[in-house]
Amino acid sequence: MEPLKRYKIAVVGNNQLAIGFKLAGIAEAYGETGAWEAEQRMRELMQRDDIGLIITTSAVLRSIRDRKLSERIGDSALPMVVEVPDYREEGQPDTLRRLIMRAIGIDISKNA
Repeated sequence: MEPLKRYKIAVVGNNQLAIGFKLAGIAEAYGETGAWEAEQRMRELMQRDDIGLIITTSAVLRSIRDRKLSERIGDSALPMVVEVPDYREEGQPDTLRRLIMRAIGIDISKNA
């Protein structure tokens, strides 16, 4: 029997988000400074076979101009892309854990 493949989590967003996730132990957290850089990073991560989850902000997703990439992000099951609100957006902030639970239906923080 083949062992289960372990996937990595990646984060693409503003510098504050990237620093927060790096402090939480996510090594692949990228604080992109512009729309073009964020789009290139998302394209790169979507092509990798070792990434299982990409956490990104609403602002990054809105900045993507490539329609094919946007469609791929929206339809992708692996890697799964979870959108979190940007810290500058108004509205009630939701916790990342609750957002991921809503997206995939399981609590990833519980030990299996």
